[in-house]
Amino acid sequence: MGFYEELSKYYDIIFPATVDKIQFIEKVADKGKYILDIACGTGNYAIELTKRGYILDGIDLDNTMIEAGNNKAMNEAVDINFVHGDMKNVNDIFSSRKYDLVYCIGNSLVHLDNEKEVQQLINHISNITNNKGKLLIQIINYDRILDFNIDHLPTISRKEAGVEFIRNYAYDEKSGKIFFNTVINVSNETGMHKYENSVQLLPLRTKTLVNMVKNAEYERVEVFGGFNEEEHSVNSFATVLVAEK
Repeated sequence: MGFYEELSKYYDIIFPATVDKIQFIEKVADKGKYILDIACGTGNYAIELTKRGYILDGIDLDNTMIEAGNNKAMNEAVDINFVHGDMKNVNDIFSSRKYDLVYCIGNSLVHLDNEKEVQQLINHISNITNNKGKLLIQIINYDRILDFNIDHLPTISRKEAGVEFIRNYAYDEKSGKIFFNTVINVSNETGMHKYENSVQLLPLRTKTLVNMVKNAEYERVEVFGGFNEEEHSVNSFATVLVAEK
């Protein structure tokens, strides 16, 4: 069984929709109605936002995530357009609608291969965003990772569910990429199960990301160190960027 197929089973346990993120997204959306969730996973945030009156589209590269999102949406009686597809193609897939807010959170953006691909994606997002529409991006603060040689993130432990998510980083100077090595440990009635994966990430520095967003004709770019709107610094664990067209 593939790692992401297995991850989809525990995704909601490891990455539950949190109140602070929902409230932050709503604040950014302001009076906007149409929202696009890029790399939506199993749709936790899209579903919660739909319940609050927004109209959501979502896209994810992993079909098992999309299937899980569709099942949850059906069970909770909400209408969301979940699409299995590559975020690099959002300009074509969602060309029939302009959005008031597009967000890509959960460190998803850095799964793209290089800075050119990231810039192209942000340009595509700009093309399908309304005038005065917003962009929200959240990634790990790679200034902190690179400057302080951070080799891991805090382990996510959900003891009540018997699930542990271990996250290690290894920087490769030759490629300029970070190897994100993860382990899911699951303890259940059949015993202990271990699922390992490694993926290369593009360690985007904050200044580079800000410049890319400005290049895509966004203005009023703000950067925070978290969804609580704390000031961003090299010591911040996250980089949360908000911009307006």
